[in-house]
Amino acid sequence: MNIQDLGNIGEFIAALAVLVTLVYLSLQVRQGNLLAKSQARQRMVEQAQSELYTQMADPSITYAIVKDGTLTEEEQARLSMFLTAFMRQREWEWYQYHDGVIDTDVYRAYHDVIGIFLSQTRTRKWWTNIGRFAFNESFAGEVDDMLERTQPNSYMSDIRHWDDA
Repeated sequence: MNIQDLGNIGEFIAALAVLVTLVYLSLQVRQGNLLAKSQARQRMVEQAQSELYTQMADPSITYAIVKDGTLTEEEQARLSMFLTAFMRQREWEWYQYHDGVIDTDVYRAYHDVIGIFLSQTRTRKWWTNIGRFAFNESFAGEVDDMLERTQPNSYMSDIRHWDDA
């Protein structure tokens, strides 16, 4: 065996080492992506629960959405802050979706809740007059498009009176 044969064996071993390294790194990247997706979904679940707990702790937020007549300043402030936090979460999910962190079906499941909240007369007025201007322009445009296709519904009223039926 001469020096050239040893060089060829060395090159083969080096190429094999590079191949093994690339396979290992691709597995690590895949695992990292799965972890990122899992963490994003976990955050979405936690935020959705937080929104529900907020409404449970302060049902006046739900009532303010469907209340007849004018809201007090306190009711307006409370509802506006809730809607801002609610829509900020949906905007975060929109970013995660566009970055490929969450899948389409997961995104739609959370995104479509916007139609429940903003299909009410009062909340749609909030979105049109002040809410939409606090968010990314493309996100706001997507919400506007969705609201054009969404008819007003009685979901929030039904929360108050579902047991009366």
